[in-house]
Amino acid sequence: MTSRERLLTVLRGGTPDRVPVTLYEHTPYNDEWANREPSYAPLLELEASYGDSFVRGPIDAPVLLGDPNAVYGQEHKHEGGSVVRSIEIETAKGKLRAVSRRHPGQMTFWQIEPLIKSDQDIERVLSLPDPPTQVNAEALRNLEARVGEHGILCFSLGDAVGHVVGLFDFEDFVMRCYTDDGPIRALLDKAQEQVLRATRAIGGVVKNAVFRLWGPEYCGAPLMNPAVYFPRYVVERDQAATRAIHETGNFSVIHCHGRLRDILDMIAGIGADALEPIEILPLATADVTLAEVKKRIGQRMCIMGSMQAVKLEKDTPAQIRQQVRHAIEAGKPGGRFVVLPTAAPFMVPLPPHVLANYEAMFKAVHEFGTYP
Repeated sequence: MTSRERLLTVLRGGTPDRVPVTLYEHTPYNDEWANREPSYAPLLELEASYGDSFVRGPIDAPVLLGDPNAVYGQEHKHEGGSVVRSIEIETAKGKLRAVSRRHPGQMTFWQIEPLIKSDQDIERVLSLPDPPTQVNAEALRNLEARVGEHGILCFSLGDAVGHVVGLFDFEDFVMRCYTDDGPIRALLDKAQEQVLRATRAIGGVVKNAVFRLWGPEYCGAPLMNPAVYFPRYVVERDQAATRAIHETGNFSVIHCHGRLRDILDMIAGIGADALEPIEILPLATADVTLAEVKKRIGQRMCIMGSMQAVKLEKDTPAQIRQQVRHAIEAGKPGGRFVVLPTAAPFMVPLPPHVLANYEAMFKAVHEFGTYP
């Protein structure tokens, strides 16, 4: 099988020639920061030689402003190497402001001042008109041609709750949910309409691509009570998003870090095609094993993940090889399984021992992951 055939097979519920394996968030087939960072070149060569790529496509239909890595404003370099990004937005009801920072040696921006800091800011966000949807069909077709049989396109669109949480300091978001969540639900409704609009716009151009709904983890334990907030904020909206994705001929993937035991059945009930990245015990943030996830929902969804990022950063190649072997023993039976890290590396430069561990991951999947 080609990588494209292999990924499509597992997403459709079938059994491929071997378990797919991928970096997921980095590929040699697009033009993001990792493709321009020299220390990542050997890692991308591993993906090209051994991997089955999910290639990030552009989100030309923006959804609110809740992702600090997708909102571009003025950038200022500070002493010590950090970069601070600020954005100011004029609305009919006043100005909005947000600030994020990228630390030296990292390529991810972290929010330090949220867009919403008051009731008035909520009204300002609600007053914003929907951003324009201008999908560049030619660019997407060129990207598909560039990827060819090496993989499939992936649009990290996010879901309504993911974008709304990103507008707040998380503690403020939680307290508003506990006291009076009317404004939260109004924001969710606005975000949901934009998610559906973006899905239909992008989905009108591509087929057999992945639409990645990140955000559900914010409504799981220990951050919030999953019995209350997961059905209230996630399930119905992500069901609607998944239906829209399927109507365009594409795949819905739920991205959910953290504890899964109390929400696995609700996730499966969304109707999505896959769940990632599957943090597993003994990781402190996890409460399930891969075998438990596979047993409970593996007949309904493709399971993608299980390679813990912290292990890939700190363990040895021999330990990684053994972890892959255990993961394949649990996840491989019956197909519907992809090996990928719970988070791609983002430190710069990429340490040599991390590269060695990723090489061990790739080679171990090829060694242990073939189907008879």
